[in-house]
Amino acid sequence: MVKQPKSYFESVLGINAPWIVQDVIIDDARRIIEVEVVLSTEKSMFSFLNKESETTQKRRWSHINLGHYTCYISSMHAHKSDQDLSLTQSTLLQPQFLGDSHSTYTHLLRQQVCLAKLRGLDSIAIASLFKIEISLVEKIIADVAKLPENTQLACCLPTEVDTIWEKILTDKVLLKTQVIPLKLLLSKLKLSNSDDKQQDNIKESSLALRKFFISQAKILDAEYCQICGISNKKQLTEERQSTVTKLLLPSLKNSIWLKMITGKINLNSANVSFNLFLTRLRYAFQNSKDNTSRLNTLNSLREFFRKNARQLKPELIQINQLMNAPEDTQYSLPDEQHRIWRRILREDSFMPSGHVAYKLLLANLRSQVLMNPDPVIELNAVRRIRDFLSHNQKNMQQELRMVLKTAYAS
Repeated sequence: MVKQPKSYFESVLGINAPWIVQDVIIDDARRIIEVEVVLSTEKSMFSFLNKESETTQKRRWSHINLGHYTCYISSMHAHKSDQDLSLTQSTLLQPQFLGDSHSTYTHLLRQQVCLAKLRGLDSIAIASLFKIEISLVEKIIADVAKLPENTQLACCLPTEVDTIWEKILTDKVLLKTQVIPLKLLLSKLKLSNSDDKQQDNIKESSLALRKFFISQAKILDAEYCQICGISNKKQLTEERQSTVTKLLLPSLKNSIWLKMITGKINLNSANVSFNLFLTRLRYAFQNSKDNTSRLNTLNSLREFFRKNARQLKPELIQINQLMNAPEDTQYSLPDEQHRIWRRILREDSFMPSGHVAYKLLLANLRSQVLMNPDPVIELNAVRRIRDFLSHNQKNMQQELRMVLKTAYAS
């Protein structure tokens, strides 16, 4: 790795006054970078840190990786007694590149892991995302799980170096809120930062806004969701409930089964078993001699759906949609004895059509009549033409109008 100045690491890691980089140790063989930070004499952005309680004990924390290098940050930083293992408001307000006195990870790494967990990722996915050990991820999650619910939520809040705070203050991101104290604070901070040149003021205002979010976590659920980019639990539950569709299996008396087996409706199913079973049932239905046999065939179709509901979910959704859809207007066609049907059967140019299935049916029926010019066969062919038009009125509007116009004009 090419050696970089200390100011480079300060910029990359978001290290601000009164902290400076004291030393950088790079182990290329093990791909490890250790950055040591110390307090300088400059004015602090973090005035809440107590220098009097500073200790000479050196701490080392795991941080977000820098490219392919594992990053550690070490410091002689001010901290509380190791006996106090709980996160306080002052601890959450510490710089993101530091860590707790009892932890082995920085505040930024904890925030990133907590946010990923809140968004539904498991430990393996989080470890893969940040390229850290699964054991470290599980330790962070376990430590945060011991905290009160409000503190757990505060652990997910973006750190002070995140650009979201500056974007809110400069109106680049609209934060919707009904909390009056937050509205007043935002107005005050935006007014004090109306001059774009006052960059230091924006940083201090960002810290003040973030401090308000940490201290008032109990009343800022919706605002946390906006800043962290997560869905509100209540809203998410309502959305899930609204998207749940209860599928119903129609009763045997419903006309949907008859329409399906006579070909009036087509589900365009990709399920091979269903298509083969439906073909067999249609043949049995056409060759049934009594209503009892036809009813048994319809019942077999319904039972097939009941037993294979999971595999036929797309088809069931279509059936439910068809049940809820308003019935199309059905026109009364001329009786099968009307001469127009024989004219359609005999005269090839009488009623031209672009409907492929209709043309194939017509060609097949004409071939049967020519091979065996029996009146019974001709009557059966006429019935099939009439039934086809009756069942496909929606897709054959042009042909239907011609039939009605010619039939009622004669």
